[in-house]
Amino acid sequence: MEERIKEIVDRVRELLLPILEEGGFELVDVEFVREPVGWVLRIYADRPEGGITISDCQWISERIGTLLDVEDLIPHAYNLEVSSPGLDRPLKTRRDFERHVGVVVKIKTYEPMDNQRNFKGEIVSTSEEGVTIHDVSRNADVEIPYGNIKSARVDVDSLFDK
Repeated sequence: MEERIKEIVDRVRELLLPILEEGGFELVDVEFVREPVGWVLRIYADRPEGGITISDCQWISERIGTLLDVEDLIPHAYNLEVSSPGLDRPLKTRRDFERHVGVVVKIKTYEPMDNQRNFKGEIVSTSEEGVTIHDVSRNADVEIPYGNIKSARVDVDSLFDK
């Protein structure tokens, strides 16, 4: 089942990219999950500059919905949701981290680094290998390889502390 879900998510990403490019959007994430209400295909999109509106979500939903019906990719009932990733959007790519240099983030790693898996700090820089943050608990810069990042999000509280 996991493999089939991954195939669906990968194919949806592939179908979405030209649609999003046409509208000037970027894909943040795609999830296909079973919830109490049934299966949900959730698409998170954003604009590189300026955010996404409800009408933008509707525009994306109409286009991808039609394409998914034609492709008949998902053989059972599901709900399609298109939304903004929100203020605490996940950071997944180098470009995401580059755009947030100077912003405080929370990062969880797969493997511990010096006996620590949870990091919080301001993004100092990015490289091909990873992201460097100024970790608040160590009061030192820490480079975290992209391959070891399990999850990374903007620390919303720090946005309002300024």
